[in-house]
Amino acid sequence: MIRVMVNGASGRMGRAVIRIADETGKMSVTHKVDTADGFENIEGVTAGDVDAVIDISSPEGFKKALKWAVSNRKPFISGTTGLEISDLVSLESAAEIIPVLHTSNLSRGVNILFEIMKKAALITGDADIEIIETHHNKKKDAPSGTALELGKIISSGQSTRKLKPVNGRSGITGERAVNEIGYHSIRCGDVPGEHTVIFGYQGERIEITHRALTRDIFANGAIEAALFLAGKKPGRYSMKDVIS
Repeated sequence: MIRVMVNGASGRMGRAVIRIADETGKMSVTHKVDTADGFENIEGVTAGDVDAVIDISSPEGFKKALKWAVSNRKPFISGTTGLEISDLVSLESAAEIIPVLHTSNLSRGVNILFEIMKKAALITGDADIEIIETHHNKKKDAPSGTALELGKIISSGQSTRKLKPVNGRSGITGERAVNEIGYHSIRCGDVPGEHTVIFGYQGERIEITHRALTRDIFANGAIEAALFLAGKKPGRYSMKDVIS
């Protein structure tokens, strides 16, 4: 059984990972790290009983956890969003030393959606494209990392259109440009996550939606990713590697 440090242990996702790990017995959570009272400080964690790091915290927590993982040569799994370009550069550097898996979404279904979008982008080059995402009222970043990743995949597949991101619309905006990709964020209640991509044509539209009904799907994804990454060689890995 692998031994894991969970960074961001006091949050909704952290608690779900810990609970499911206990229920399934797939891994042992040896350190519960967070800035909240009652949890460990990452600077005080020794590496002897850690086989992998699961980070589901904040951009600041991500930086500390990645630094710890590199210093102690431990596989690093992260689902933290809202990162800066410098953080992504740090991931690339880390991957030369340890196995790294960072994703905007840890669920199996969303990562299948990413693969579907790669194919859809190739045959919808003249569509109006809009992405709508809904999350709970505690989420701090918008649009969601998953929405941005969906847009990135579509934009890459339709590179000749040079799609321009538009975050919501308000006032007299004029007619929609053909090279826009719209992002719309809804924050309400306790929604774990919902993403809809719309490809619009005259007289018809295609809507592809993923709905997360429970945070357990993300926690399960984090656990499966940790099990997959343990023992791997240094490098960048993805959830596609895990689910395939």
